[in-house]
Amino acid sequence: MKVKLGDLTKIRTGKLDANASSPNGKYPFFTCSKEPLRINSHSYDCECVLVAGNGDLNVKYYNGKFDAYQRTYIIEDNGNNQLYMPYLYYFMEGYVEELRKLSIGGVIKYIKLGNLTEALIELPKIEDQRTIVDILNKSKRILSYHQQQLQKLDELVKARFVEMFGNPVANEKGWHIELLKDVCNGIGDGLHGTPEYDEVGTYPFINGNNLTNGTIEITPSTKMVNIETYANHYIEISDNAILISINGTLGKLALYNGEKVMLGKSACYCNLRPEINREFVYGVMRTNAFAEFLESNATASTIKNVGLKAIRNFRLIVPPDDLQTKFVAFSRRIDKSKVAVQKSLDEAQLLFDSLMQQYFG
Repeated sequence: MKVKLGDLTKIRTGKLDANASSPNGKYPFFTCSKEPLRINSHSYDCECVLVAGNGDLNVKYYNGKFDAYQRTYIIEDNGNNQLYMPYLYYFMEGYVEELRKLSIGGVIKYIKLGNLTEALIELPKIEDQRTIVDILNKSKRILSYHQQQLQKLDELVKARFVEMFGNPVANEKGWHIELLKDVCNGIGDGLHGTPEYDEVGTYPFINGNNLTNGTIEITPSTKMVNIETYANHYIEISDNAILISINGTLGKLALYNGEKVMLGKSACYCNLRPEINREFVYGVMRTNAFAEFLESNATASTIKNVGLKAIRNFRLIVPPDDLQTKFVAFSRRIDKSKVAVQKSLDEAQLLFDSLMQQYFG
């Protein structure tokens, strides 16, 4: 039996501006970002599901004291005790793609209250909801285990880099330095604006969020453009290029391998010269030191942005070629291990997705 969410819950919104946070605050401050900020006050003390009303439209579960941004929806049980809140969280996790389709507005999309109250949720008995959540939690723990394996392998590569070369920004080992612009045949970013999208277009319009673990990730929500739009905004990206996210979430990376994509403004391309060891430079950019460099050169606004001037003037360490090659060989061995872990992760994701489909349709 499916029931309207509005008949099972009470839904309100936060009241605060996004700038109300305090870095060392005592309580979570939920905004439209995936990770909560901190704040010294709290206006709410409840078990709830929070839905970002604009931007990324992500979903969170929380039980306790917190405060919330004015465009964050706070969903609570209406007191009839028909709904187990962790069950609602999983439903909303699956429903978020539908919310993205229902969202309206210009550059920053948003959802209306009715998009939530009219949502239809399958409502088994409360004890069955608890059983479903238990099964999904176990499946998610398997996912988390494999994700942690991948993270530890990445950390191993970073640790090996620092062992061999030290902090690449501080350069305490005194390696030769080149400005990044001097080892590139061009550094730039993509379109500053919104292109004309085409539902049957074949060229993905990508931004920094599409850069994931060294690859360009095309998701179901990635917009497409047609060949005319692609040609009008064509940017030559070399086969030895690295892409960096420089707006919003900073420092996401991808090695460009000839993909036919159109770049947005939050994706920066660095066309490394053919003789430059791209995998070594990628290793530099994966370090915590490079992430800190981006943060220190970002604007102080709500949406962080790193200017191209800072990227061009990044001081790149250039150790001897044999040391670069040694590091890259180690990194490639780790990448082989990651392939097996990624396969297990993909299988765990398929299992989780099939369970979500089974329970929520």
